[in-house]
Amino acid sequence: MRKTASTNYINEQTLHGLCDAAYTLSVLSGRWKLTLLVKLKEGKKRFSELKDQIPAITERVLALQLKELEKSGLILKQKSTPKGQLYSYELTSLGISLDQVIQSLSDWGIAHNPTV
Repeated sequence: MRKTASTNYINEQTLHGLCDAAYTLSVLSGRWKLTLLVKLKEGKKRFSELKDQIPAITERVLALQLKELEKSGLILKQKSTPKGQLYSYELTSLGISLDQVIQSLSDWGIAHNPTV
């Protein structure tokens, strides 16, 4: 999290005021966030299930990316056991509202990705 008095933070806020698309991209930025949102679109998942489905992600990075998505209001973290030792993650209505955006990004990638 940036300090609110830093030049980078102030510049970021200015950019978000000038360009709504830049704000959207800043919420989705991060190597694994889009992949996590796509996986959670399939339904509620536990941390270990997400880790198994995305083997290249480290547990530390997975935890950080999930925390950022939760802070952005895109996912919800809930206790999945009565004792609260295990948690599951699912999309919120705000996260679900990104479906068309993510699909458009995917379609563009299919059309223009030279490695496909």
